[in-house]
Amino acid sequence: MTPRARGALVLAATLATAGAAVGTPGSALAARTSTPTPQALYLPENLANVCEADQQQLQQAISRHWRPGLNAVDQWTQLVRSFSCDLSGSRDLGWHRVPLRAYESAIRYPLTWVEWEDRNGRARRTVKMYRSAAQLPQKIDFWIGGRIDEIRYDRKQQRIDARFPAAGSRGASGVAAQCAYTTLQFRQQNGLWLLSGVEPNPAPRC
Repeated sequence: MTPRARGALVLAATLATAGAAVGTPGSALAARTSTPTPQALYLPENLANVCEADQQQLQQAISRHWRPGLNAVDQWTQLVRSFSCDLSGSRDLGWHRVPLRAYESAIRYPLTWVEWEDRNGRARRTVKMYRSAAQLPQKIDFWIGGRIDEIRYDRKQQRIDARFPAAGSRGASGVAAQCAYTTLQFRQQNGLWLLSGVEPNPAPRC
């Protein structure tokens, strides 16, 4: 048996086991443990800059990576281009205050906002929830550019994460600056992908 055929057989067996588990009382844990963790898609150089990349090729690359493909991947691609290219073009503008209220029609509430702060040498993660546009500040500070570092799709949570690297970020230097990023989270609502979370991390520990 070839490695490819063996891989297909293992995948089929896994799917069959997960399918059989649905609906039985003691199978919820088994179904959860067999659920794969979200896999990252690292785009080739010619597609990583979404402002300049061929949109159809980008959609094809995403659809090839996840089978079955993502619903409305074309609409998600346009939304990501809108956020990244409208705000920055293809350049790295650094950390700046972004008027998210201007994108009201593209936001799904509650919007999750993650903040990182150093306390006594330890990074602490806090989460805020904005439940309406009225709760959003006029502008909030995060970095975004036209280049996507990775895309993750969590089929279980029906969520897409797009991570934008932030080279030369404010308040960080050296290795930390190279590791800084902003992650945008997207979920569907009435069939449309909308922004559901923002996680700016100006100086993560690499």
